[in-house]
Amino acid sequence: MKIKINSIHGPRFIGEDYAPYIIAEAGINHNGNIEIAKQLIYEASKAGADAIKFQKRTIEEMFTHEHLNKPYNKDYAFGKTYGEHKKALEFSDEQYLELYKYAQSLKIDFLCSGFDFTSFRFIEHVLNVPIHKIASPFVTHYPLLKEIAGYGKPMILSTGMHNMAEIERSVNYIRQFNDQIVVLQATTLYPCPDEEVNLRVLDTFKQKLHTLVGYSSHDKGVIIPAVSVAFGACIIEKHFTLDRMMTGPDHIASVEPRGLELICKYAKSAHKGLGVPEKYIHESELSQREKYGVSVVSLHPIHKGQKITAADITVKCPGGGLSPEIYDTLPGMTAQRDIEADSIIYNGDLA
Repeated sequence: MKIKINSIHGPRFIGEDYAPYIIAEAGINHNGNIEIAKQLIYEASKAGADAIKFQKRTIEEMFTHEHLNKPYNKDYAFGKTYGEHKKALEFSDEQYLELYKYAQSLKIDFLCSGFDFTSFRFIEHVLNVPIHKIASPFVTHYPLLKEIAGYGKPMILSTGMHNMAEIERSVNYIRQFNDQIVVLQATTLYPCPDEEVNLRVLDTFKQKLHTLVGYSSHDKGVIIPAVSVAFGACIIEKHFTLDRMMTGPDHIASVEPRGLELICKYAKSAHKGLGVPEKYIHESELSQREKYGVSVVSLHPIHKGQKITAADITVKCPGGGLSPEIYDTLPGMTAQRDIEADSIIYNGDLA
């Protein structure tokens, strides 16, 4: 199973048979500062991520007025009310275009999660992203899912805060319009404790949903994203910041540039190490097999025509001779040539 996206580098396949597609989730870690946003793009590109992703909201469309007017007293607040806080973290359409062009210049895919119809329409029709990401809150937002599915591009569905039945219904609904779906395991905690990551559910997703799967990482480390590859994750999304001590809600659950670099390295190494389900001898192992293997060996001189007994043979290194697999069948056979003491016995030497 695979999907194809139009990456900045050309057509790119995403699936278990391909290196994981790694998304540096800048989100709102730019703190409303476009220069910080550009630095995030630069560092993500330098670290080896496939894509940088931001978030776009039309604040008045997304929230009720009552909710926007609530006091917001968090240590990381950017305003006195929730609405002021959210608006401070938004860029203009022109700024998003500026960031998009900057990402293009660095040859890294530019992605953006929308949180409402207006934002997604801008992301699709103006930014023309290669793949759409639906954040966890919108698993049950069927009107929005239908619109995004109608764009005809691959879709990433994050699943935090939702149970299996809701996710299954959502995937079945999307599939009526679009079957290019990647379902991400996510736990909506910032940061997420390791014991609540639950990577094993990726197997359940594959069995029940019949989709590609991935991992949206809110944990604080670099190991679990790489481990997710062993469970079939073909997309890894990791929150990304320049400094985890910066003011803002998501920085503490993010990795800094070195952490992102390690995730890219470890995840891609993990994928290479997965191989195939069949066990076979690699061609590069053949010389090692002879060097480190074992063979049937003569204990003392054996003369041509002599009947072999158990007292005539043993097993020693190296390989290349008769395999000890047939050791018990050799007594009673006849030597076809003179064999010196402590010599490897080869195929054809006994009959």
